[in-house]
Amino acid sequence: MIIAMVVALIASTMALQAAAPQREVYNLNDDWMFYFASAPDAAEAHPISLPHSWSGEMPRGLCRESVANYVRRVFVPQRWADRRLFMRFGGVNSVADIFVNGNYVGTHKGGFTAFTLEITEHVVLGADNTIRVVVSDAWRNDVLPLSSDLDLAGGIYRDVELMVTPRNIISPLYYGSDGVFVVQQSVTSSRVSGIVRCHLSTPSIDHATVVVRITGPDGYLVERLTARAGKHTSGRSVEVPFEISNPTLWSPENPAMYSVEVLLGSEESAIDAITVQTGFRSITIDKSNRLCINGEPYMIRGVGLAHDRMGAGMAITREELNADLDMILDMGANAIRSLTGPHAAALYDRCDSEGVLCWVDLPFTRSMRAF
Repeated sequence: MIIAMVVALIASTMALQAAAPQREVYNLNDDWMFYFASAPDAAEAHPISLPHSWSGEMPRGLCRESVANYVRRVFVPQRWADRRLFMRFGGVNSVADIFVNGNYVGTHKGGFTAFTLEITEHVVLGADNTIRVVVSDAWRNDVLPLSSDLDLAGGIYRDVELMVTPRNIISPLYYGSDGVFVVQQSVTSSRVSGIVRCHLSTPSIDHATVVVRITGPDGYLVERLTARAGKHTSGRSVEVPFEISNPTLWSPENPAMYSVEVLLGSEESAIDAITVQTGFRSITIDKSNRLCINGEPYMIRGVGLAHDRMGAGMAITREELNADLDMILDMGANAIRSLTGPHAAALYDRCDSEGVLCWVDLPFTRSMRAF
């Protein structure tokens, strides 16, 4: 009897995994050609890998503000005919215009945040496709920070990915995120409540079903919820309320993480799936002006983490970012202040799991220059 139940459970799990079309994610950090827009033609292009910043490649006599081109070819197989294609940029400083096969796809302003663009309608199946990213780090009064004493040299200085998905999906287009947000509304030692907000992109589904599965730090399922999205709109989202009794709260000493899985469609025939990690905690200031986590005073030992490294500028690899965090932990620090703007999301994911508090500055930086 017990063996039969275990076999049935394994079979149902395998069926669920097989039912959901897998997203395919390809790293596009290699095989780029780079040249400055000031070059007379592309003959001066040379190969580079990302992350990349052109601070060390400035031609003599060219001022810091500049425009450059990044060009890459991507083969799109015929088997992707019924799929959607997206490009996700972890960070481009500071304005990026993206073209596919000479067709304008979109623009992103601001160097510190990730963004995603859909390129489905611009690609040619069964052929090489040309991706060109025109990057400018010229000073502009409509792009933050308006002034800074940091080295904000131009370039595609974080990872680039190609994402291949089903037609109806949890949207990757909402500010470069996964499309799933866990919003805590009330946190006590006996109960956590909040909502899971899911952004959808379902052009061929009118009313979509969303299933939310929340798994505790011990690996056990603590909540399963189902909601139905309203009629299709271009930017629709669905909010699923949740409540967890006797939660394991996150703290620097015990960075307990919950897993929140969102399925588009039923569990038996999911169309798409996204899983995010989160921790539940309360942060307050007591009458003595002390920071309290889950009601307990907490001593902060923090450092400021800038966005550059000697010899690399802002083009910091994930390994180098992890090395920086290792050094911060070795120093005995338990908090990080991200200067001027956010770092790559991978840093904050690791801080969550290591019990490190984070503060991200708004990008309003007073210039140190004398005018």
